[in-house]
Amino acid sequence: MATEFLEEIRKLNVTDPAEMVDLAIKWVQKSFPNVESVPTETLQSWLEEKPEDLLILDIRKEDEFEVSHLPGAIRVDPGSNIQEILQEHLQKEPEQQKRVVCYCTVGYRASMTAQSLNEFLSSKQGQKLKPFMKIYNAKGGLAKWARERKPMVDKQEHSTHLIHPYNAEWAKLVEPELQAQI
Repeated sequence: MATEFLEEIRKLNVTDPAEMVDLAIKWVQKSFPNVESVPTETLQSWLEEKPEDLLILDIRKEDEFEVSHLPGAIRVDPGSNIQEILQEHLQKEPEQQKRVVCYCTVGYRASMTAQSLNEFLSSKQGQKLKPFMKIYNAKGGLAKWARERKPMVDKQEHSTHLIHPYNAEWAKLVEPELQAQI
């Protein structure tokens, strides 16, 4: 699926990172129509006003997370048992309303996870958590977040503006000055 998207970008001869991210957002939304995306402006206000109501899940590999992540994010390996992680973190504060925001570089891995979480919440096992949770994908992922110069931290929790672009192909969606060396 990602290969097809990148091929489409090549065919369209799009080179502007901002335009590429906008196309990625449309691709992610088309691929996951049942996953609600939260705009970066809204997510930033949630982080500033009520961070205790958020569970932020970074759905990237460890080396990506170490370069930068959203403050307070919990790293989750793509493909891991997200239901166990969700239950573990929500047992600490049962019956408290939580917004669960998943993000990755552009939103594809995060939307896969968000879709999986929504399916879990609709299952018999997840029904008891459903009234207390709302699942989102961060629209445009870290590529959009970084482009807008919103706050990120590195593995030492120091402020940073760099992001790990995942690989050379996906790096095209990130302005060169925002790309960490990989």
